[in-house]
Amino acid sequence: MGKYLQRWWGAAALALVLAAPMAAQAWGEKGHRVTGLLAEGLLSAQARAGIKALMGKVDLGTEAIYLDVFKNALEQTNPGSRQWHYDDQPICEAAPKLEQYCQGGHCASVQLRRHYRVLIDAHSSAQAKRMALRVLVHLVGDIHQPLHTADHDDAGGNGLRVRYLLRGQWREEKLHAAWDSGFVAGAFDTPDERKIAAQLRTRFAAAMPAWQTGQINAWVAESHQLAKQLAYGGLGEAYACGAEPPAQALKLDDAYVSQATAAVPEQLAKAGARMAYLLNRAFAK
Repeated sequence: MGKYLQRWWGAAALALVLAAPMAAQAWGEKGHRVTGLLAEGLLSAQARAGIKALMGKVDLGTEAIYLDVFKNALEQTNPGSRQWHYDDQPICEAAPKLEQYCQGGHCASVQLRRHYRVLIDAHSSAQAKRMALRVLVHLVGDIHQPLHTADHDDAGGNGLRVRYLLRGQWREEKLHAAWDSGFVAGAFDTPDERKIAAQLRTRFAAAMPAWQTGQINAWVAESHQLAKQLAYGGLGEAYACGAEPPAQALKLDDAYVSQATAAVPEQLAKAGARMAYLLNRAFAK
């Protein structure tokens, strides 16, 4: 990104992300920052030291939104990078092939593996390693948003508008945006992202060791199942496979909203735990 961007990146990130259209983000700023902050608290001493040496400081909450903040600039230097944020596997096909939803390797699962290899390669430049770390901390978050791993011929829920009642107020937005930000807002009683990250680390501490295993493809498949069963599956016959999309905004019932807001904390916790797992492994090399 050049030395100038590196210098002002931390100060400019918040202003730029607030100015960006919400449809361009996954989890939204809040969700991504929470996953980064959660992972930060799970880093080994070796990983923390390695990240500080590489980045100048340890601030995974900020680094987690880098790919959204600089999405347009990255597309210019890395054509196809806009597609890195998701694995849009069709939910109405039993076994979609990788080349079907990941043309040219431009999808989250492929780019996660590619940039992990860059991060652990002793021959990679510092600049390449910095970018690789930012890709990892963002895309690990992305693959745990279920609508970044599934598609119903609607760009992962971007083609379906929904209405739902959240904390006493009606909202109308794209289904994808509801999962990115709406259900995140409804899942927590505090706006303090550090408190949320700390709460999630405590709440899911016993489950985290089991989550910090396996391969990236398995994590994507797990999130895809959640999309099939809840994010899309919970919509009922009105949006079943083969059904025409409704002309008006689809009303989400209270049960759907309750299940979605209950699922969000675990998905964020899994993302943070697995982010730390990858970084701890990378900097132990």
